[in-house]
Amino acid sequence: MPDNQVCPNKIVSKARLSAALGAAWGRVSNDIGRGTFADRMEVDTKTIARGIAGPSLPDAENLLNSLAADPTALAEVLALYGLQVVPIGFDAALDFEIIADAAALTAEHTGAMRDGKRDHIETLRVADKARPVVARYSAIIAEADRIRGQ
Repeated sequence: MPDNQVCPNKIVSKARLSAALGAAWGRVSNDIGRGTFADRMEVDTKTIARGIAGPSLPDAENLLNSLAADPTALAEVLALYGLQVVPIGFDAALDFEIIADAAALTAEHTGAMRDGKRDHIETLRVADKARPVVARYSAIIAEADRIRGQ
């Protein structure tokens, strides 16, 4: 089966899941702060630290509550299965925040390309900026599809 299909027909090992979760929660912790992340999840920072360090995985409640803290908190995990989280009925009042995030993405990508090439570190930085932008624009596209009756 092709690798680009939705939810590929393969099992992901616990080690790969743990590594992806560590990357995801590490990214969010770096972005909003570990304490803020823990507060939004209503857990202590040790839970976050264990999720980042692995190798054990948090329970389902903590995994899913991490989405309440940041809608991209499981992006790297879901990407292993070819999936992403897109909020339903995204609040249009946040459009200026989306625009600001898109501008930050553009600035990061432009900065990465100043020397005419994008290295692996720059790729990671661009991807970190792109993740929330793509998710939010996907929600706008879904809203437009509903308006069109698709």
